[in-house]
Amino acid sequence: MIAVMGARLAGKYAPLTGRLAAAASDGLRGVELSFAEIADLVGGLPASAYDHRAWWANGVRSQQAAWHHAGWRVDLVSLERRHVRFVRHDAPMAAAGESQPDVTAIELPIDDDAPALDVRVRCVWRVGGEVGLSDEKLVFPRLPRVAAIYRLTFANSAGRPRIYVGETNNLRRRVGNYRNPGPTQRTSQRLHDELVRHLAAGGTVSLSVAVEADIETDGQRSVLPLARKTARVLAEHAALALVYVDDVVDILNADRGAE
Repeated sequence: MIAVMGARLAGKYAPLTGRLAAAASDGLRGVELSFAEIADLVGGLPASAYDHRAWWANGVRSQQAAWHHAGWRVDLVSLERRHVRFVRHDAPMAAAGESQPDVTAIELPIDDDAPALDVRVRCVWRVGGEVGLSDEKLVFPRLPRVAAIYRLTFANSAGRPRIYVGETNNLRRRVGNYRNPGPTQRTSQRLHDELVRHLAAGGTVSLSVAVEADIETDGQRSVLPLARKTARVLAEHAALALVYVDDVVDILNADRGAE
């Protein structure tokens, strides 16, 4: 099931909350930690923490709630040096020119003529099958020619699973693109290479698909027509939003808004 949910404090990041709460008890107003120190505290960080400054933004995702819950916020993060500085909520912001992960909100009046956005997307993942490798060629399960969203789960015996979520108006053709990507199909080539490399190393890849979805707003539920591109993108992004909130897998999707 997919639903856009409010963020919650994940137990994984509780040790970071404890570390910052202890620093506050000691009277500290600022704490600098390396990514390695935080990874040791919480049992590892996802790849997005090393690649995307947005992961450290002062928001409501599970990792962000960890420092907010302890009364701290991120003041400065350096992906190059792999360190982050936390300050107490009432501390001044970092100096201009330094890399700051968030932007001060602008106070604007509420537009009473525009309805508030309150949308729930629901669909059910169905088993599509396992992706295999034979003679260095990808082998996909036989799939119907239908519009769908799909999820590829990369798993192995060590480390967190990785996933890729996509949408298509023809499921069978899409996996065919991954099997034999064209010269201009950069995403298909990237996924092809990831699949081959992962399977060749002994990992597994499972495919889940959703061919039906519905949408609920103002208490009214209706069919979300996946034959339409905008409907598929909405369902795809809802699936990704839930993965971001849960933070139990790493995401292979390129997040163009993360930098």
